Amino acid sequence: MKLCGLENTVLNSSSSLHSLLRQHFPDISSNTWEVSSLEGLSGGSYLVRSSQINYPLKLIARADGVTQSALYVNRRKEARILHQLHDFTYSPRVIGLNHHWLLLEWCEGEHPDTESFLSPRLQCQLAYILAQLHSHSLLGYRLPLRNEILHYGYLIDNKRLSPRWKKLHHYFSTVPLPRILKLAPAHMDIHRGNILCQQGHIAKLLDWEYAANTDIAFSLETYFQFNSLTDGQKDFFLTQYCDIHGAYRDKIKLANHCKQWEPWVKYMTLMWYEVQWKQRQEPQFLIDSSPLRHYFSL
Repeated sequence: MKLCGLENTVLNSSSSLHSLLRQHFPDISSNTWEVSSLEGLSGGSYLVRSSQINYPLKLIARADGVTQSALYVNRRKEARILHQLHDFTYSPRVIGLNHHWLLLEWCEGEHPDTESFLSPRLQCQLAYILAQLHSHSLLGYRLPLRNEILHYGYLIDNKRLSPRWKKLHHYFSTVPLPRILKLAPAHMDIHRGNILCQQGHIAKLLDWEYAANTDIAFSLETYFQFNSLTDGQKDFFLTQYCDIHGAYRDKIKLANHCKQWEPWVKYMTLMWYEVQWKQRQEPQFLIDSSPLRHYFSL
């Protein structure tokens, strides 16, 4: 197996990955596998390619390491959720799983550029896809937002916590959450980098590591914020979601409930960035979280 410039997490668990590949693809020689890193903020995703002439193959391997645990990611949970979504066209198929790795099918396609992603045509498609997902039977896992916030709180750099920040963290740790309009399966990390298109149409949603049952308003507000949608773009999306695809009967009520979740999404995202900063010490995480700190006057 050829490991192309990978971090220690992969090097240390390469034998586990090799065993998983041998288990599911015994006819492929071990020395024909090549592993290379894929982009992603959470890390841990790799392209696994077989160069065997009579058995060319590409897969996605997703590591289950310390970095992923810090971000509340669990590959066994991800695998269970993807199995439960086997009938959902836009999720990838699970190939195999062991203690250290999750193997998924390789999905062909291209990521849309920003302009294409925010175009009415693609937003219409995405509204339809999310309407279908939010109508799917419930998954076996509910997003534990409060626990996630508390988990992140234990892992961030305490030297960065001002008295105001500590008070804010106590608020989000104790105040009642907004009530749930509709509990449904949600992807929770939709952006153009997690979308693959074929011939101008959305073919797959990638990276289901944060997927869970949650309030549709919370999941939609997360999508709106992650992609910096304008008020007009949000209204257009909700019109498609509610009025065209019938995913929720009252667009105005849903829009208002999304706003109730706004500070929760922002604080969850801020804490995620802070954990990333503590783990990886990359200045870009502090740069990206600066608007969130400004929002909370931190």
